[in-house]
Amino acid sequence: MHGDPSAPPAIPRRGIGFHTAVAVNVVLLAGVAGFLVFDAARETRQREREKVTALDEEAMTLHQAVAHLTHHSADEIQAFVDGVCGRMTDAASPGHHIVAEAGGRVYQARAHGRDSDDTVRTVRAAAQAPDRRGAIQGEVVVVGTHDEGGVRVFVAERLDTIRREVRTQVALRAAGVLAFGLVLAAAVNLTVYRLVTRPLRRLARTLGAIRAGELGARAGAYKSRELAVLAAAVNDMSRALAADEARRRAAIAHARRVQENLLPKPARAVPGVTIAAVHHPADGVAGDYYDALPLPDGSVLVCVADVVGHGVPAAMVAAVLKVLVLDAAEADPDPGRVVRRVNARFTALGIPDGFASLLVARWCPARQTLWYASAGHEPGLLAAGSDPPVPLDATGTLLGVVEDGEWASLAVPAGSGATLLLLTDGVTEAMDADGVQFGRSRLREVVAGVGSGDPERVVGAVDAGVREHLAGHPPADDYTLVVVRFG
Repeated sequence: MHGDPSAPPAIPRRGIGFHTAVAVNVVLLAGVAGFLVFDAARETRQREREKVTALDEEAMTLHQAVAHLTHHSADEIQAFVDGVCGRMTDAASPGHHIVAEAGGRVYQARAHGRDSDDTVRTVRAAAQAPDRRGAIQGEVVVVGTHDEGGVRVFVAERLDTIRREVRTQVALRAAGVLAFGLVLAAAVNLTVYRLVTRPLRRLARTLGAIRAGELGARAGAYKSRELAVLAAAVNDMSRALAADEARRRAAIAHARRVQENLLPKPARAVPGVTIAAVHHPADGVAGDYYDALPLPDGSVLVCVADVVGHGVPAAMVAAVLKVLVLDAAEADPDPGRVVRRVNARFTALGIPDGFASLLVARWCPARQTLWYASAGHEPGLLAAGSDPPVPLDATGTLLGVVEDGEWASLAVPAGSGATLLLLTDGVTEAMDADGVQFGRSRLREVVAGVGSGDPERVVGAVDAGVREHLAGHPPADDYTLVVVRFG
């Protein structure tokens, strides 16, 4: 399964400093390892050549003694060879072996138990080989020789001593190189931290501040050209975002003032009724709209609407609804026909995702009756006397669903002193930090607890209850509350 493409990519645990140090050390170690292998091979060859030269010199020195002893008995020559080789201990000269040929006889040291015909054949063959190498009893040896005046002397010695010395030297060099590599890695890490990691963290903090809403935040100066260019781009972006935000706020503020002018003013009192309202946009301007209109026959038309969504697009649709409601009320004030006419015009506009709820109520003081029609709107409450409030449920679907929809006008008794509470679902659906909604039951409890039909007290109590429920969290949706007292 593929992951969510919108999800942010995972942040690697290792930074640039770590990867740079690893890259530098891998290259360094590979180079050093290759050098050490080459150096070990070169050193071994050099030591072998030196050892052959030394053995040739030793053979030359022994040759003089053997040549002198040819005038004596064979036993004396054998004793001389055994004596010299016997003094060559395995600790000082491991694998040392001497073979001499004089007067047609072969003499080889017996001190270390290496004397045999195979040994003689091996040293003779090794003395003729280019690398002077041979094998005695399974061990590689090098052979030095001197041949003069009918006397030949061969001196052999094992190579493992040379190889141990070379390995020791290589190990010491490797340890030195490793220590140098560690120092170099620390220096590289420190350099990368100061030149790259620390500046990038500063730049990341600046970006984090911008993301958190601190538009206009600036990145500081940087020494490297690349980071300076990147910081300049971040600063340009921050300035542009701050300017855009300032323009957006100015536009929202202007739209807010325009929208406030669309709502009824307390100074413009509607004869025969007392009105109080709260109107809280979730995003500067709201998709909620309410109005109260005095009609020529002495009745009053009250409406509240809630456009799907919020912000500027929803506020623009709400402004359109106000015009449509005014036009429909002038043609026929019956709430059902007002809603029907508004829906026909609203649907014909073809606004993308253009859906809205609308509740229209008309109170007639002469007949002490309230007629209402609701296009899928949050139920209002009509309280008259000591009876429980009457819910004003929806009488049809939302606006914008079907062009030729029908909405019935329902009549409810409402004498002087009756109180009408209209609201949007932003009130009942206000959620606290645990996702619990304010709800219709709590709304009824708050309204019942006021104990008075005074609109200002009812609006204040409900608004305070919603704010207390939100506990400082901003509302997720616009919410509007209108309370009208008739008579």
